[in-house]
Amino acid sequence: MPVPTRGAAASVNPAAPPGRSIPAPMVWLIGALGVLAACWYLRQALLPPRAMFPLDDLDVYRVAADRVVHGVSVYDSPLRGHTRGEWEFVYTPFAALLFVPLVVLHGASFTVAGALGNMALLAGSVWAALSLLGFRRDRRLLIVIPAATAVLLWCEPTRQTIGLGQVNLLLLLLVLADMTLPDSSRWKGALTGIAAGIKLTPAFFILYLLVTGRFRAAAAAASACAATLVIGLAVMPKDSLTFWSGAFADPARVGVPGNPDNESLRGLLARSLGSGGLAQLLWPAAALATALACLVVARRLSATGQELAALTLCGMTAAAISPYTWIHHWVWLAPLLICAADLTLLRHRSVLTASALIAVFLLCSGGIFPFLGLPSDSVLRLADPGPFAIVAHNAYIWLTWTLLVAAAIASRRRASPRPATSSPLIGAHSR
Repeated sequence: MPVPTRGAAASVNPAAPPGRSIPAPMVWLIGALGVLAACWYLRQALLPPRAMFPLDDLDVYRVAADRVVHGVSVYDSPLRGHTRGEWEFVYTPFAALLFVPLVVLHGASFTVAGALGNMALLAGSVWAALSLLGFRRDRRLLIVIPAATAVLLWCEPTRQTIGLGQVNLLLLLLVLADMTLPDSSRWKGALTGIAAGIKLTPAFFILYLLVTGRFRAAAAAASACAATLVIGLAVMPKDSLTFWSGAFADPARVGVPGNPDNESLRGLLARSLGSGGLAQLLWPAAALATALACLVVARRLSATGQELAALTLCGMTAAAISPYTWIHHWVWLAPLLICAADLTLLRHRSVLTASALIAVFLLCSGGIFPFLGLPSDSVLRLADPGPFAIVAHNAYIWLTWTLLVAAAIASRRRASPRPATSSPLIGAHSR
């Protein structure tokens, strides 16, 4: 199906009209992988030591919600213990209000709601991603969505988000669902603004809307974000003043930049150069350069109808340039895998694209390593990577830069009008 090209100021729904159908052999392949992944995941969840769903972060959200109900500040002290930088509430007051329903959940109901709720958010994200790729909403898609969701349980960031009860998949779904709306919709941008009102990182997508010429959607996003601020200020005035007057930018609330689990550009520099003056100077410069490069490439991709590829790059870049990024923040690796699978299985089958898909999957995976009997549960945690430590321990950053370069080259090759293909994150294909 040809995908229309558009200029930066054009008003076109990049996801519609959906017209592709997934071939039956691919449905069976994805379905078989999904059953295998689901059975392995259930085995880990149900058999001892049953450590799949500690839901530590969701429990902390519940503590924050309990403080809101009882009028106690969520920012004045850690939600657990008394150590600065550990278990502190780092989201907005509006986010604390959203967590209030958690107060009534306890025991098994808390575990079930936390685990199944995040799995439902992942399934919704898969649906939105496939919609952006232009797949027809037919019965084959109803089979592929749960199967692909199960396969993505092997992806380390989604796996950690579900296990910890984190909020990342909610943010992913809000942005992806928002972008499935036509550009003519007055509501487009609102969900992205709400996501930015929960956690600041999705505000990067407002810049994406601006550079792609969707000014009304950007205004809607900014307005929705402002509305969340007003709601938080009205219900939690003291905490709102604390958060917006400086707590949101206080690095001591999260931890030291060189923490091995800080999978951000700042973490890479701190671990490589120390936390001294040089790293402090390089980080903002490198972050700004990465952000600008991403917006330029994303604009090119969007202009040729490659919306999911553009959004995925923006999501990964936002994680890379954030001051502190835990592994579970990288949930945009899930749509990356969908993009790569679409390119490899349905668009351009070759040794190169297949190798790229396998490499990306191994970098993202946290569930496949134990399944294969490997001693590590992630590339990021290899026991002794030797001279490759700077690559292995910062794999997601290097992956982001590699994809930016690959997408820039592919989008330049597609500069002249031609039949469009999907997801040139790994390579380009014309037909």
